[in-house]
Amino acid sequence: MKDLHYAVAVVVKKKITDKEFLETRRPLDDADHPGLWGLPATNLKEGELPEDAAKRICHEKLYCEAKPVRFIGAMSQKRNTYDICLMEYEMELLNNEEPNVKKADTEGTAYIDQKWTSDPKELIESAKAGACCSTLLVTDLGLMNRDEWVTDLEGSKSVG
Repeated sequence: MKDLHYAVAVVVKKKITDKEFLETRRPLDDADHPGLWGLPATNLKEGELPEDAAKRICHEKLYCEAKPVRFIGAMSQKRNTYDICLMEYEMELLNNEEPNVKKADTEGTAYIDQKWTSDPKELIESAKAGACCSTLLVTDLGLMNRDEWVTDLEGSKSVG
């Protein structure tokens, strides 16, 4: 039986009313989604609440502080070496801090780049590659049908 990882991803905005949000690029040697643009995420630590993990993503991986404003959704997925249950939150930056992945201090994935975008369609490539964080946002915005996406992934290289 494969391990089950509980994870959290964040959609970071300067102000919650903004259309613009932060995308991060995974390392080129990433096991699951090498070099793809997506949303910052982390595994929950034992006993950690999802909202606290969301704040930790901002602090450790993005070098900023933010507060959770809205729960976007959750999904589970079978991966090649583990299964994942991911929850996603919309976050608002505090103190007008600018995120900086280059200053990250994390034990997990250290992102290699970041950019602000107002085009969530940029996440469709990583969503189709199996990135839960991207899938949740683009389906929440009505840009992708999750049921069709799940069917398309069955038997693919992305999912075992």
